[in-house]
Amino acid sequence: MKMTIVTDDQGEILGAIPGDTVPEHVILKDFQSHIVEVADDTGAITDGAELKKRLQEALQAQHDKQ
Repeated sequence: MKMTIVTDDQGEILGAIPGDTVPEHVILKDFQSHIVEVADDTGAITDGAELKKRLQEALQAQHDKQ
């Protein structure tokens, strides 16, 4: 599944939104959005540390492809 991850200028994850289309008003100009592919069960994770770990792995995997 696709997920949009929002990071600050230091690369710290601030949040994530399911899908690859995010309304313009949701993303502030000082932050970056990254559309990444994540495992289908990512949206069901309730543990914050585990979710952040998964999102960081997805960001790293995307970065490695570029």
